[in-house]
Amino acid sequence: MKTNRWWISLLSLALAGVSSSSAAPFLDSNFADACKKAKAGGTIVLVDFYTAWCAPCKLLDQKTWTDPEVVKLLESKTVALRIDAEKEVDLAKRYQIDAYPTVLLLHPDGTEIDRLIGFREPAAFIPDFNAALSGKDSVSRARAVVQAKGTNNAMARMSLAQALVEKQKYAEALDEYLWCFDHGLENDPSFVGVRSSFLLTYIMTLSKKYPPAQEALETRRNDRETAVLSGPADSQTTRDLLRLNDTLGQKECSLSCFDRLPPNSPSRRVMRESLVEQLLSAKRYEDILQNGDPSAIFSQQVANLKTMLAHFEQNDARRAMLESSFRKRAVSSGSQYLEALAGLHRNAEAKALADDILKFDSTAPTSDELVQGAEQAGNDELVAYIKAARSK
Repeated sequence: MKTNRWWISLLSLALAGVSSSSAAPFLDSNFADACKKAKAGGTIVLVDFYTAWCAPCKLLDQKTWTDPEVVKLLESKTVALRIDAEKEVDLAKRYQIDAYPTVLLLHPDGTEIDRLIGFREPAAFIPDFNAALSGKDSVSRARAVVQAKGTNNAMARMSLAQALVEKQKYAEALDEYLWCFDHGLENDPSFVGVRSSFLLTYIMTLSKKYPPAQEALETRRNDRETAVLSGPADSQTTRDLLRLNDTLGQKECSLSCFDRLPPNSPSRRVMRESLVEQLLSAKRYEDILQNGDPSAIFSQQVANLKTMLAHFEQNDARRAMLESSFRKRAVSSGSQYLEALAGLHRNAEAKALADDILKFDSTAPTSDELVQGAEQAGNDELVAYIKAARSK
């Protein structure tokens, strides 16, 4: 009896994760019949393109398509279908579906009204749906936000670019993205983090559909490389060069530029901080240690962490998250410097740094990371020292 109950429970869990294409408010119908039904009823066609492996699609099923207000809205204004894009390949190709979920709003003749990409809570889906039906598609809504917040608002213009990408208006999207990269910091210095991470990722992703996006990044990388080599260049230009090379998958270009800079170049120091991993791989230990005293650098990182944490209450969830992230970063940086010291057999300094790192974080992953660095540098004495220290 227990075995039967176990199988029934397992089957129930499995079925709970299966999405039914015919569950209300969706019809068990094909696309052509849905269009005919919508024309006869004076409604639109809504198509939820999903895949079996898409986690946001499952969230849409669980939270949005089951919401009473959403169900009522779709039943009154649409003929709704759910279509597995990996099974209805021709239809997905016709509408250039390449992100999931994509919810298409269509006239009965199949022409597109709007597309809503990604998971939306009911509270977000309903106004977006109604706005689309009133003639304000996602691009119109994004443009309205730009007008409201000002044309110099980089975050608003980046959102507009994303809406343009969803509409396959790639040239316009690239123009918006590039404005954000070229001018975003002029009015909002806090945009620097988004600019060097999300924005560049979005542009590189666009390049897979629209090659001029990569060409634009390469042009900007070349301009910055010229500025750095002709020097002196400001630190932002140097960091741009590093991030552009990272985004383009051309980290070796950063190291090549680094090697062409004079020893006293300020840009060389900025670049060295970001090239430690590559310099370690090349066993260029002296170059790494030109950043300064490793123990002093590590101590400063620890001090910075304490200063940052002082701004948060002990029970603040953000405090724990930031502490974990910065702790890992400090340990990783310290371990890299320890490996450089180990490679040069500056063992007294390496042991002192190892003691500082283990005092800061004595967990097994940290000691394993230190051992690995010493082993990669071929320093058996230091390996034995760290192993003995962690066993105390």
